[in-house]
Amino acid sequence: MTDKPRYGSQHSDADWGCDYFEVETTTSIGKIKICHVIVKDIKIISEALAKKVLDTSWMTNLDVGSKRAYDRTVQETASALVEIFKSTTAPSDVGSEFGEIMVSIGSTKALEKIFSHVILPIAELWKPQLKQNEGFDFHTVCSNEFINFGEAKYSGIANPHGNAINQSKGFIDDEKHLRDYVHLRELASETAVENLNNDSFGIVASFSINTADPLQVLKNAIESAQEKLNLDSIKAVYLVGVSQ
Repeated sequence: MTDKPRYGSQHSDADWGCDYFEVETTTSIGKIKICHVIVKDIKIISEALAKKVLDTSWMTNLDVGSKRAYDRTVQETASALVEIFKSTTAPSDVGSEFGEIMVSIGSTKALEKIFSHVILPIAELWKPQLKQNEGFDFHTVCSNEFINFGEAKYSGIANPHGNAINQSKGFIDDEKHLRDYVHLRELASETAVENLNNDSFGIVASFSINTADPLQVLKNAIESAQEKLNLDSIKAVYLVGVSQ
């Protein structure tokens, strides 16, 4: 059995209207790290998300051909996402599309603040079609130069940690992380890409939390992750719960 986790360090982020908490516990496989994100202001995070998807600075260092390959997809997807963000200014406005992106990017911001991850552009910006389930939702690179493949699940009433963990496992079994290589070699560091080629990478399972006892939900997620995400090739497992 896993001991119930406890809160550690806290990071407040006024620009995103969020608080990020590191969550401490001891796990049997020893590579699980946990965060809890509390979204305090939907309007602020909505505006921050709009700025984030419109920021194309990540394309600056790409070669001409890669820029041209991504440019139209990025324009079309960013425009569609911004419309979703503009219509979401209060908790009652949060729908599944906004919620999933809030969970995705909220998770990456927590990993950046707490564990010093580098955030890669959200996958919806560079995958072929908006809302087509091509695989993982987001990616980060940790200080050990592993690419972390993130899967986000949102619900306004449930705690879908099981769905996030099961889908992450399914995507790894189906080698969908390897299908991202052609994009990640343009977006991630050379060392991180080489580690991926050597079957060394991480997983982020992020999910909304709708309960008065978020630490119990995170405990349940830890127990599930220990069982299902214990492959030797998975060097780190990050579990991120997002409450609003």
